[in-house]
Amino acid sequence: MALYRVEGIVLKTRELGEADKIVTLYCRDQGKVRAVARGSRRPRNRLSSGTQLFTYGEFLLSEGKNLDAISQAEIRESFRGLREDLARMAYASYVMELTGEMVEAKEPNEPLFLLLLGVLHLLGEDDPGNHETIVRFFELKLLTLLGYRPHLRNCVSCSNPEVSFFSPALGGMVCRRCREQVPGATEVVKVAPGTVQAMRKLDESRFHGARAVKPGATINREMEFVTRTYITYLLEKPLKSWAFLDMVRAN
Repeated sequence: MALYRVEGIVLKTRELGEADKIVTLYCRDQGKVRAVARGSRRPRNRLSSGTQLFTYGEFLLSEGKNLDAISQAEIRESFRGLREDLARMAYASYVMELTGEMVEAKEPNEPLFLLLLGVLHLLGEDDPGNHETIVRFFELKLLTLLGYRPHLRNCVSCSNPEVSFFSPALGGMVCRRCREQVPGATEVVKVAPGTVQAMRKLDESRFHGARAVKPGATINREMEFVTRTYITYLLEKPLKSWAFLDMVRAN
């Protein structure tokens, strides 16, 4: 069996049998990889800590017929704080699920890997009041890196700069005149001018510049509604982590 080493982040884990689990990694050079970690649900197993959700590390894998296997896991950053704080865990879980659902297996994207790693650091270190904006920034950058960057500058249909609706079908803002003419008109979302402006700032920001964008709660909620609508359209389903995140924020 061929061995290969990867630098990766644990996106997801799923129980397998009595003591094993299937681990989904997002790797710098390999993209999304699924592998079995045998015995890793036993407390003293050498793979137990290194295959926990959010962990960033180096992994040695062996190629298998149907599923590769993790034979070594060396932790670089455990992100333990994300697992011990319910709110941080909810935001990080959403980031992990969104990444896992949006990318295909074995399609490397190093900028996305670095974005994911950086966002985990911000969620672990920043004030919880910044988490909504950090996640909006992540959504916009992930969409851009995967070829789905939302068109926010003017009407995607006629280039009119006066825009007030977002069309998931067209992947961008539309003006009032074009609103009834676009495909999927019933799914078009009304967007306030302040929300459009905040999304443009985040879209144009570099990584740490996102911290300087300070939208209010109302604008953050509207940005989230826009991105959820767009992501649901792209994936053709809602994400499971949204319900968990909504429950945590409500309490």
